[in-house]
Amino acid sequence: MMNEDSKKRLKAIAEAVAKLMKEQDEQKARETAEAEDDDMDLAADMLMEAANLIEDAADLLVQVSFLLRDKDIEADSCFPCCVVEVYCDDEL
Repeated sequence: MMNEDSKKRLKAIAEAVAKLMKEQDEQKARETAEAEDDDMDLAADMLMEAANLIEDAADLLVQVSFLLRDKDIEADSCFPCCVVEVYCDDEL
């Protein structure tokens, strides 16, 4: 049989364990939210880089189309050392 002191001690231990488990759950929730934020930042960075690459590709396509139409274009000073060679076949 348990006496009153043993019951009080067990109750205090159970409360301490419950408090500790609650704190651990809160910590896990904070870490999960931070990880989701990091994932969203990474995805946003990747999308921005893809958009920049698509914009560069579009600029190059415009330049190539001007070259194919024998129009003068201004060289893009931001794009590193790009040389485009166009070969025309008169038989086409």
